[in-house]
Amino acid sequence: MLERDNNVVVYGQDVGYFGGVFRCTEGLQAKHGKTRVFDAPISEGGIVGVAVGMGAYGLRPVVEIQFADYFYPASDQIISEAARLRYRSAGDFTAPLTIRMPAAAGFTADRRTVKVQRQSSPMCAACGR
Repeated sequence: MLERDNNVVVYGQDVGYFGGVFRCTEGLQAKHGKTRVFDAPISEGGIVGVAVGMGAYGLRPVVEIQFADYFYPASDQIISEAARLRYRSAGDFTAPLTIRMPAAAGFTADRRTVKVQRQSSPMCAACGR
């Protein structure tokens, strides 16, 4: 996607220089530059909130939250902002964004989080469940 669309940006915790916690973005910063693939501070709500703004501005952010266990600090931005932006703006704005959250790979800090997400959240599709 980075090669096809100049509006795509990738950012999140350690996705730039280190290539992500599972090295999924390894080499992307060297190939596409520091303005399109970069690190973000540890603030899940901030990462998603900025992505909503970028999407409304016309960019296509792909953000990574290191583990699905940290979905909850970002959930307010996902539910209250990203999901409602189009309705609140009478269709004038949308927030096209992708949120990566590795889940249930044996590395989660709390397996109950994934179980709760599967049972009660429409985000299960984003979690790969």
